[in-house]
Amino acid sequence: MDQIPVSTFSAPGIDWRPFKEALGRLALEITESAVLGCFEPKPISSCYDDELPRARQAILRAREGKLARFRYQVNRNAFLVACRDYADKKPEEHLLIGYGFRHGTTTKVESLHHVLGETGSVRLPDAVAHFMWDFYGQHDSNELLIFHNHPYNPLNFLLDNPPLASRQDRLFLEARALHPQQVARKMFGQGRILFYLGENGYVKEFCLPRIIALLDRYAAASRRP
Repeated sequence: MDQIPVSTFSAPGIDWRPFKEALGRLALEITESAVLGCFEPKPISSCYDDELPRARQAILRAREGKLARFRYQVNRNAFLVACRDYADKKPEEHLLIGYGFRHGTTTKVESLHHVLGETGSVRLPDAVAHFMWDFYGQHDSNELLIFHNHPYNPLNFLLDNPPLASRQDRLFLEARALHPQQVARKMFGQGRILFYLGENGYVKEFCLPRIIALLDRYAAASRRP
């Protein structure tokens, strides 16, 4: 029997470079977020027990873009723990925005909005965005607590990790909370915009910009004449 040339069975070569590049970017993003997380506040785990049921009930009332008001204010931790408990194990992303005012080391939350998203994203509606910035500008002590969740994913199963803010999460942070007005309000002890992420049974503040983005900006500035 004649030997069949190897080339007869050779399939066209598969270009794995795009896959490797995408995997490399993902690994870099996860590593960067984990490193930044080490310098950010630890996950929130405790609150006043009597406030938690009221916070949970308010989240259930805040449906279809309705603003849910608290009859009695709740502290920041109770609001965030209630957000964590509500969004944990949900297959889609949720955006919960608490409106309140700075009070010592905490925030007194008076009302909230709840926005339902999809499996991999949640969009801030224009009407809610307008309400947020209008509220924030009404008084120097007003604060916004912006919480969203990441649904359970394979990384949580492998690493049992605390929340890891994504590239888009930190870009939103940079756009909304790291411009001069917000930095000045923080320096003078006034109301802030605070960002929180719920993931894998934890809730954690993220407050630092992406290192890579800062390096890119520095490189771009250094190239200018």
